[in-house]
Amino acid sequence: MRNPRTSGILYNVEKLVQKGKVIGLIHTFYAAADAYITNLTPTANNGKTGAMYTGLDPYSSSIYRNLLRFDLSMLELNITIQKAVLRLYLTTRYQAGAPQQLDIYRLTAAFEETAVTWDNAPGSVLTPDYTLVDDNNPNGYIDIAMTDLVRDWYTTPADNYGIMLQTTELTNSLLAFRTREYAESAMWPMLIVEYSLTHTVIYTSPVIGDFSYLSTSFVLEGHALETAYTITYDSAAPTAGLAIVEQSQDDDTWAQSTSISLDPGETRTMNVSTPMVYERLSFVNAASAAMTDTVGSTIDVNTNIDNSNETALRYESSNTLLPIDPDTGVMTLAVADTTTIIITAKYLDNFNYFSFEVIAAP
Repeated sequence: MRNPRTSGILYNVEKLVQKGKVIGLIHTFYAAADAYITNLTPTANNGKTGAMYTGLDPYSSSIYRNLLRFDLSMLELNITIQKAVLRLYLTTRYQAGAPQQLDIYRLTAAFEETAVTWDNAPGSVLTPDYTLVDDNNPNGYIDIAMTDLVRDWYTTPADNYGIMLQTTELTNSLLAFRTREYAESAMWPMLIVEYSLTHTVIYTSPVIGDFSYLSTSFVLEGHALETAYTITYDSAAPTAGLAIVEQSQDDDTWAQSTSISLDPGETRTMNVSTPMVYERLSFVNAASAAMTDTVGSTIDVNTNIDNSNETALRYESSNTLLPIDPDTGVMTLAVADTTTIIITAKYLDNFNYFSFEVIAAP
């Protein structure tokens, strides 16, 4: 296992695969901070030790509690958290016998690992999350489900101050766990988050005009998802065409992401990163290879363009004597001449385009 401490990485990612399809991801976060506090030494900091304790020590009649914090900022946008589990390595249970309950408290303010003490510890609120620790647990892992709390942190990251672990403090109940300072990283406190990506691909129909959408596949790149589209353009089309991927958070306002141009008869695959919830393919091409009108006429070249999603386009004329409005596609045929109209995606700076002729006849 790669050591997260020496590599500077505090998380691991793995994918859940079912019949070759990515159905979810598991993201393992190691504690960003951990410490224990005790009323035995109320002004002392215990944030850099290899063990942390919670419970009542009967020999000194002192109380111990654990504080933990996980940085979840590496979670992707637009995910659905299915499950979250806190995993701790328990080394010692000082009092054998009946199982004891270990509770999770949500912290209501921040703490510093190297400064927190019993006297300055933040406030906390009991959550419904707990586990039972029994005599079979020492020298092994214990898991505590805390899905709802992690969902809350994902929705409102500013509320993620961390947690406190607390067990009964009326009897001998001391528990000892490994910390992130321990030499073996496999025993560090970790938060295991299982989630799926929320992403919907929208099409008007499988076949749009001269374009045939063949397939869509989802590709895991690192811990991000990419969509791969395979598209074929009709060999009988009069000009090249343009495929534009647009993305949206609400299925209403769309932003252009990337585009490719295709020649008649060509099949191409385009890969797109998918940070938003919705995605659609917009196909744009010319209805004919040329438009003709008389000198003095004002024409709108969009009448020769198939653009069912009405995605925004940019227009350019190759002939300065026959200029075109770059935003609207309207032009006045001032002289008898010919020009090539070049069409690109309006908000993308790339060289993917299609074109057709405009002829100004005498």
